[in-house]
Amino acid sequence: MTGPLTLAVGLDLNMVISAFYDNNLTVRGLAHPIVFQMPSTERIELEGRTPGLRKRRRGGAGPSTTNFELFGAVMVTPKNYYRLLESGQNALLFPGGVKEVFHRRDQAYQLLWPEKVDFVRTAAKFNATIIPLSAIGMADSLNILLNPDEIVSLPLLGERAMKFAKNVTAARFDTKNEDENFLPPIVAPGLPSRNYFLFGRPISTTGIDAKDKAACQSTYLRVQDEINHGFQDLLNARQKDPYKDAPTRLAFERLTGRKAPTFALSDLTRGKST
Repeated sequence: MTGPLTLAVGLDLNMVISAFYDNNLTVRGLAHPIVFQMPSTERIELEGRTPGLRKRRRGGAGPSTTNFELFGAVMVTPKNYYRLLESGQNALLFPGGVKEVFHRRDQAYQLLWPEKVDFVRTAAKFNATIIPLSAIGMADSLNILLNPDEIVSLPLLGERAMKFAKNVTAARFDTKNEDENFLPPIVAPGLPSRNYFLFGRPISTTGIDAKDKAACQSTYLRVQDEINHGFQDLLNARQKDPYKDAPTRLAFERLTGRKAPTFALSDLTRGKST
């Protein structure tokens, strides 16, 4: 399964994981290395050939494992991704990574993927099925005041921000810390926009030779196309949601005690995503 969540600071990730959990779906997220640099008196690590949850204490008084680990996340590395698919587990991967999470104000709902197609090649090696995921809404709940590159240009603060970014381990094994630019934009909260998620058609890699660069590239572009169409489908269908605006939606839910309905599935008229 792939993303992305091309939204400011990735706040809608919690909704995705919660939906999986509520539907008894086990999906192992591949998280940025900074998650595993957070202090914790108890860690859950990969053990042996098959990734699994195994608690190992490292001192301290009582457990304080991060939510990422509690829900089965592992560090995003080629080896961990390989081992998850090798052992038949579901992986939640966001190829756009930091660039999409910390996007500029003019980059909402855009794919910022690398040119390399490594995740497709690994998926093909194990005949995995890729399920594209498109999401909109969170980017409209936040107002980006300063883009990351604008923060860097600020006196004093910019220098400190760059120093911090250079000390954060890059998520990609072939990327230098300074090239990833782990700098979130400065945002101000706005009215809570409604979030919409759309799972595209499953894309099978069965029959694709992992060594066939052209075939993997074609599949990579197909995944991107599916996600981009998903964005457009949701943006168009959202206009038919009578409760898309926060005041109307919140008033309805407060008065009725029920979750406000949204647009009908038939409003996703393109017919390519499901």
